[in-house]
Amino acid sequence: MGYCRFLSACLTGILLVPLVAIAPATAGRIQYCYPVEKSRTLRDPGSHPQAYDDGYREGAAAAREKKPFEPRSAGGEFARGFEDGYYGRTYGGQQNVVPDRTDTYTTNQCRTYEYNDGDAVEQTLKRVLDDFQRDLRRDWNINVR
Repeated sequence: MGYCRFLSACLTGILLVPLVAIAPATAGRIQYCYPVEKSRTLRDPGSHPQAYDDGYREGAAAAREKKPFEPRSAGGEFARGFEDGYYGRTYGGQQNVVPDRTDTYTTNQCRTYEYNDGDAVEQTLKRVLDDFQRDLRRDWNINVR
């Protein structure tokens, strides 16, 4: 009886060892981060180029819905337009314009590339380089050869 237990354990071990050898290698990751320049448009909430129009439209809508008048916190042309629209005054148009500004800033873009520890170094580097070039073409819309 004891021999059978030992034999079954040996047979199980003999059958599992080749399966472990065939199992895929453990995976690793490489993360690469690089600077990317981005921009955003900054609008003055009270005096951007369409502020009076927006305020007039919202003021007229608030009056139609019979909402009580509340001074607008944005101020500037928006508040003037809101008041004119709310009280049904004639459209006066924008008097002061603060142009939109473009703010440019730099941030990081990161990519993670995966590889298998069992792969050859050349194969891993080639795969990571191919993935990196694909991402670079997509991010910058350029051709890399």
